[in-house]
Amino acid sequence: MTSSSAGNHAGGVVEAIPRAEYGRLAVLTTAMPIAVLATNWYLPPGWNLVGTTAMLTAGLLVLGKAISGVPLALLISERNLMSLSRFQALVWTVVVMGGYLTMTLARVKAGGQSAVGVAIPQELWIAMGIATTSLLGTPLVLGAKRARSPDEKLVQNTSEQLAEPTTDIDAHRQGVLYANPHLTDARMADMFQGDEVGNTAHIDLAKVQMFYFTLIAATGYFMDVAMAVMRKSHDALPELSQGMLALLAISHGGYLLGKTGDHSNSKPA
Repeated sequence: MTSSSAGNHAGGVVEAIPRAEYGRLAVLTTAMPIAVLATNWYLPPGWNLVGTTAMLTAGLLVLGKAISGVPLALLISERNLMSLSRFQALVWTVVVMGGYLTMTLARVKAGGQSAVGVAIPQELWIAMGIATTSLLGTPLVLGAKRARSPDEKLVQNTSEQLAEPTTDIDAHRQGVLYANPHLTDARMADMFQGDEVGNTAHIDLAKVQMFYFTLIAATGYFMDVAMAVMRKSHDALPELSQGMLALLAISHGGYLLGKTGDHSNSKPA
């Protein structure tokens, strides 16, 4: 979250996206399947997984740049802030899709009867469901806060802490929810700050907890997939432990529950 100082493009207008960006997107869309196939065919087991997930990530960056003019656009919410729920959903999507695609193409290379016969364990479906619940539940939980107004004293306090004029905060906020004026104002720090005008200058511990649990779980699962690929075990994606599922459920539950409180002494608008 940023102030309205020079360099933040506050109130600025996005330049028209060059047609060349769409051309690069079309080239990437065409070239990616070929590159993924070549990666899985020629790179040794393990490295083919790294290459596949890297290309999937690159594709998402190009998609964001082509459509919104910002490479990390898929992480930015409608309030022009980096969203933690979007981040964790995107991380799991890349990790799971990268693993599934790598195993599928390995089965093709081995001449298996069913290339798409890679089994997906129930625990992984549950983990993806938890991530999706946070992604879809966040706007539902915050929706009612758009019809309320923050306490003026808290707006003033936030103004002083962020070195941002109160007029700018009031001009761009959505009810009690803090918002940036433009996509280019989004920062990675947004993922760890409060959602409301009253607590946006403070670190949200529930968000920090969910970020680390997501990062640890996704990294650990990526390594499990890599080891399975190196063992040439292509029949099923690895399972997630019940303990890890419990940690993910608790962290995501705390994340959503923390959004329900009133942190701005709000009143009906």
